[in-house]
Amino acid sequence: MPLSHADDRNLIHTRTIDLKVYRRSDDCYDVEGHIMDVKPFPHHMLDSHRAAGEPIHDLWLRLTFDTGMNIVKSEAKLDVGAHGLCHQVEPNFAELAGLHIGPGWNREVRKRVGHGKGCTHLVEMLAQMATAAMQAMWSEREPDGEVNRPAEERSLEPGLLDTCYAYRTDSEFVRDFFPKHYETKE
Repeated sequence: MPLSHADDRNLIHTRTIDLKVYRRSDDCYDVEGHIMDVKPFPHHMLDSHRAAGEPIHDLWLRLTFDTGMNIVKSEAKLDVGAHGLCHQVEPNFAELAGLHIGPGWNREVRKRVGHGKGCTHLVEMLAQMATAAMQAMWSEREPDGEVNRPAEERSLEPGLLDTCYAYRTDSEFVRDFFPKHYETKE
């Protein structure tokens, strides 16, 4: 186990999120997300009851996107929602068509399916789905990535700089592998 030893404890909730990206035969791609929440004991809600191990949420979302990272189609399926009316938001996720996966993604997602127009759990998962799509496309665009290119010729997409510790403009990683983007910070 990579984490330190935990104190004596009992499991009370499990959320599983599974993301997969597929290359389609029509030159588009699908990123599919699945969320499942279960409790190891019976759980009562205002309008339903779940036996131990029975899903509280069993939610699906598929984004179909093109090589330019533009959403062509979106489909949601709530096999099990926490409440009886949750499935009514399914058609609202079609509103994601036309969005671009890139800077501003989360803001635009919230405009279309946030604020009571969608399912909170699916809206949250959309950020991770965008990241999974970007990870998949990185290798699709250049199967060998930047590995075979001399460091001086390598380029990072502007949206990637300063997004994490490794991609800081003043990091050793950027200095060594993307020197034209390297900046010292005083």
